[in-house]
Amino acid sequence: MKTIINNIFSQLGLSNKELEIGSLYSFDDINKKSYWLIIETDNLINVIENQANYFEEAKKIINNEWFDKNVNLLILHRVENFENFQSLVLEIEEDPYLFKKQIILYNDSEVEKLNQALEQQQQNIKGFIENKILEEEVFKKHKENINNNDYESLLYRLVHKIPLINLNIVQENGLDALTDNNRQKIENGSFGSLNNLIDQNFFNRDVENIDEMNADIIYDILLPTLKSDEN
Repeated sequence: MKTIINNIFSQLGLSNKELEIGSLYSFDDINKKSYWLIIETDNLINVIENQANYFEEAKKIINNEWFDKNVNLLILHRVENFENFQSLVLEIEEDPYLFKKQIILYNDSEVEKLNQALEQQQQNIKGFIENKILEEEVFKKHKENINNNDYESLLYRLVHKIPLINLNIVQENGLDALTDNNRQKIENGSFGSLNNLIDQNFFNRDVENIDEMNADIIYDILLPTLKSDEN
């Protein structure tokens, strides 16, 4: 898996420095302030405990004023199955200190099948992802059997966790038209009333304000509309 990740970052135009703790990637262009430390671990529980050491080791190599706020920790973790990891992954990724953290879970089978597909189609991993991720059949296999397919779910995990990957999505009428189209579909659908209610009562609030709202109040606001939309 590490080879796949290293190839992705190299093909995205980042340069690599190998450290004892992992691989450190950065752009040669000083105007692109994005730094990625990639580590592999057998024990996710120790990541938070060890992150200060990771940070100091990486900062020794890239010591500039932009590093602290633009460094990412990408954690690779092999699993036998994907159950019972959600809470731990969220806990680590939401930790606000030192790094912006992303965890990629994978198993050996999907890595093997991805490598086979790359060899058969004679594509590099970056081009393969950019082409395959928008194919309807690939999405269907992912959606119908999430995390239980050849390599399709792995592709979506990679795109989700590595935002540097560019998806060539073409929208002829622009983003505004896409937004309007999606909003119209929601308003005309079975949950139109609920969408309007959320829009009026929550979208104008910041996160802190919503967190301060009593759960019973939120429930009282939403319940009548939910019942109406169900009927």
